[in-house]
Amino acid sequence: MNVGIDLTALLPEATGVDNYMLNLVLHLARLDHANRYMIFVNRADRDRFAGVLPRNFALVPICFRPRPARLTFQQVILPAAATALGLDVVHSPSFIMPLYRGRQRHLLTVHDMTIFSLPHYHIPLRRSALFRRVVAWSIRHADLVSVPSRSVQQDISRLLYSVPPERIRVIPQGIRDVFRPRPAEQAHARARRLGISAPYILYVGTIEPRKNLLRLVESYRQLITRDRVVEHLVLAGRLGWDYDGLLSQLSSPELRDRVHLTSYVHQDDLPWLYAGARLFVYPSWHEGFGFPPLEAMASGVPTIASRSSALAENLEGAAELVAPGDVEALTAAMRRLLHDDRLRLERTEQGLRRAAQFRWDQAARQVIGCYEELARSR
Repeated sequence: MNVGIDLTALLPEATGVDNYMLNLVLHLARLDHANRYMIFVNRADRDRFAGVLPRNFALVPICFRPRPARLTFQQVILPAAATALGLDVVHSPSFIMPLYRGRQRHLLTVHDMTIFSLPHYHIPLRRSALFRRVVAWSIRHADLVSVPSRSVQQDISRLLYSVPPERIRVIPQGIRDVFRPRPAEQAHARARRLGISAPYILYVGTIEPRKNLLRLVESYRQLITRDRVVEHLVLAGRLGWDYDGLLSQLSSPELRDRVHLTSYVHQDDLPWLYAGARLFVYPSWHEGFGFPPLEAMASGVPTIASRSSALAENLEGAAELVAPGDVEALTAAMRRLLHDDRLRLERTEQGLRRAAQFRWDQAARQVIGCYEELARSR
């Protein structure tokens, strides 16, 4: 079986979709030594897999990162390369597949459907009619579609009712072993290198409207004024878009020296930042999977998240869940986990057990099963 995987959507600073693509390939490489893989990457990423891929994996760095170049590769060069290389299966792991399908079978990965259900939470390009038509076409024409949660599966069935449910495979993603409890002193020392002093409440993710950070900051302001909490709030992640309202909110006198924006945190530092937090909060409006709360739980940190979408599916019974629009409920949940030691211990233990259920080797095996099913159907 010859499989091609298109990783040209990778960004230099890896977030959720990038982490999926990177970890999937790394675990396929560990598990599958029988089939042949062609991994298509941007030339700037050709050293990203240096020394970690076995002989049956070939890296093909023939694309450039600018969007027009990636679009040309995806829609013109990839179909031609798939035919020339004799590929049986082409995996497009980031929403869009080639419009020309050729004789290959196609696996498409869709991480969420919020460009259809919550378009106002996306940049203009992603909420444009053309982009949404291309994504919808890709979902309808892929031979199989993999999704990270039942929530996304249900969204596809609800929003694109013409897609047969038997073509959708729910394959939960994994949490890396680097996310684990660590000695507090070492974690706090590493945080200080990032300019963060303990104790702190943590959020990790892009700074953008879908993450609902205005309400998180308002809840934290209530904790300062009503409870006099000593913990600072750390918002760790790159600035995405439409964040001016949040920056204005942070300039208020009571928050100015208590809320810290770290920008993007390197993957080597992130596990330590998680492990040093007293509390992790993720109030996102909607997620297709939600890496950060599971990474926090794997790090031994009691966690609060929204009772919505895949967050409720993955975290129910192991984290404190609140309605994403309820500021008072979020404030109360933060208060409970900061001050109730018994509840903190209970949620920590539940979180560790839950996070351990999400394994990359299991995800990779299920993806290999999709490849084999498609190759047989060819």
